[in-house]
Amino acid sequence: AECTVQWGTGTRVTALVTANLMPPVPDRPSEGSVSVSVDLSPMASTSFGHAQPLTTIPGGAAGGGAIPAISDESQKLLSNRILRCLERTLLVGGALDTEALCVQSGSWVWKLNVHVTALDNGGNLVDATVLAAVAALRHYRKPQVDLAAQRDDNAEEGRDGAGSPTLLHSDAREPTPLPLHHTPLSISFALIHSDDAALSTSSTSTVAAIVDPTDREELVQTGSITLAMNIHSEVCLLDFGGGCELRPTQLKQCWKLGQDSIL
Repeated sequence: AECTVQWGTGTRVTALVTANLMPPVPDRPSEGSVSVSVDLSPMASTSFGHAQPLTTIPGGAAGGGAIPAISDESQKLLSNRILRCLERTLLVGGALDTEALCVQSGSWVWKLNVHVTALDNGGNLVDATVLAAVAALRHYRKPQVDLAAQRDDNAEEGRDGAGSPTLLHSDAREPTPLPLHHTPLSISFALIHSDDAALSTSSTSTVAAIVDPTDREELVQTGSITLAMNIHSEVCLLDFGGGCELRPTQLKQCWKLGQDSIL
């Protein structure tokens, strides 16, 4: 399943969700797995270089071995932030149930691959990637799996074990949607000192929060904060990268504004 999101006039992101059957990890025999990768392609912005997409697979890379790693520090930080927000929103936030991805405990589970690519960067890539990934997961359908036929073949041939499962075509049996408990959405704020930073000597100056910042506003921001929540007002993500001081009252105002915007 593939979904392309046009965020405003200058940001465009595409998300691709694929799945394959594989044996589970030994310590979690009844749970599937989800891998997320983020690719900030050079076509999205002239400031992005050609590099390997970041992925949540330990020691893995979504691109080929000949593609260099990310050398630009700002591009690396943005890729890591998007990857972290996607993983925490979808998995840690409880949106996707990995136990429901089990086909046969100890033998076969589904592995989902969520690949996000930035096509145009007009600002606020985090919210666009979260929306694209959630929409692609909502649209994806898992094919039905038949284990009985393979067991019958193994019994006739005198072999043990369940063998490889058989994926049924959508014409034979309708595919099923993914086990998503809720649909989280995110909203980001650019934090900018409201007074002139060059003239201010106070470390506790007032900070202005700009909703849905553009790429030009992100160039002058001193910090950023991203909130993700579902329709029940449950917070699935709170990502604050620092850069400036944010008082609890200001954080509460951001949460209230994000709740009104998402719901």
